[in-house]
Amino acid sequence: MKISVIGGDKRMLFAAKTFFDDGFDVAVAGFDELVSLCGIRVMSIGDAVNFADIIVLPVRPVKDGALSAPYTERKTDISELMSVIGDKPVFSGCAELLKPYETGLLFDYAARESFTYRNAELTAEGALSIVLNDYEGSVFGSKCLVVGYGRIGKLLSRYLRALGADVTVAARKERDRALASLTGLKAARISDIRSEEYDIIFNTVPALVVDKTAVDRMRDDVFIIDLASAPGGVDFAAAGQRGLTCIHALSLPGKTAPSAAGRIIKDTITEILKEESGGKDNSGLRDDRLLLHLG
Repeated sequence: MKISVIGGDKRMLFAAKTFFDDGFDVAVAGFDELVSLCGIRVMSIGDAVNFADIIVLPVRPVKDGALSAPYTERKTDISELMSVIGDKPVFSGCAELLKPYETGLLFDYAARESFTYRNAELTAEGALSIVLNDYEGSVFGSKCLVVGYGRIGKLLSRYLRALGADVTVAARKERDRALASLTGLKAARISDIRSEEYDIIFNTVPALVVDKTAVDRMRDDVFIIDLASAPGGVDFAAAGQRGLTCIHALSLPGKTAPSAAGRIIKDTITEILKEESGGKDNSGLRDDRLLLHLG
């Protein structure tokens, strides 16, 4: 089976390498400075589409109407790319962004729980690495606020507590506040956040929950990390006006742990391939899209 990995950041290169190591015939495209990669074919985007039985696109495939490909200066219109791909199966994250252009089979690997849980762990670890490297205080003994108690919030709260931080979880749902309390964390309603109390604030909620009122009450030396997808959940304009340290940490797995993130992408896609082919391991098969029930 021939796989083309097109666009994306470093984690996509590591995904390509793990596919190759597992016996797939692999090409990559959308990386201008890349000349060779461990026996993997480096092609133009058009050639990579023609080469492949299946196409792998980035976790977030579209930016401003073009393929998300930060390592190339060539802008590829996403509608034109999907038209060229035609009926070949496409594996992508955030597949809803491709729905308007879909002509063939579309699989969303980022929607799988096996992906989201493992990716959440890398995101929480990445957030910790930012704090440990850039925060001028000590995590031990600091007062930390984690806004949101989903997958990332749960992991991050546990890691912070293990490092000796005093952790409060702010969550909308009573169930989440109760769960946080049961694990020994402090818990509060988002509407009851007393933002002036905290040294470090993490937001994981993709809605404006840390608003201007909350920002205006914060201490001058507060350290804020927003882990939510764009546009985030912190009033960045208000934080900027006050000169607060506020980092919108997007796509952390691709920046802080690209090798592990790439393997997660590869493992999830392999899992989907096996399911679609009745549980068989097709890693050594070539030119056989029909194994995906694609006929």
